[in-house]
Amino acid sequence: MARKSTVKVGWGLLVCLLGIGGCASSEPLDMSSYDPSHDQKAIASYYRDQAVSMREKANAQATAAARYEALFGPEADLVSGARLLARYYEQTAQELERVAEAHAAVDRSRQRSPTVP
Repeated sequence: MARKSTVKVGWGLLVCLLGIGGCASSEPLDMSSYDPSHDQKAIASYYRDQAVSMREKANAQATAAARYEALFGPEADLVSGARLLARYYEQTAQELERVAEAHAAVDRSRQRSPTVP
């Protein structure tokens, strides 16, 4: 008897979750679009978040490079590899910030321009 009750609750929960999920927006954002009708603010925010993530990875690799250098010496392959990764992540973060700023500029210009009825 308790098993039937648990199964009913489980099915009810599943139906509710599927119903809620069906209400969500089904159209994904085109992250490469600079069309002002798209949510440029959300796109810029996404790219800024990605830049932060890349900076965290760059910092982690720089820290690893320092540790490897202390353990294995400055000429070790691990040291140069970690430094190269840190530089790559930092350059990627800079590029992502540039893209985020471009999308934010589109959003700002859309907000400033008067709407034509």
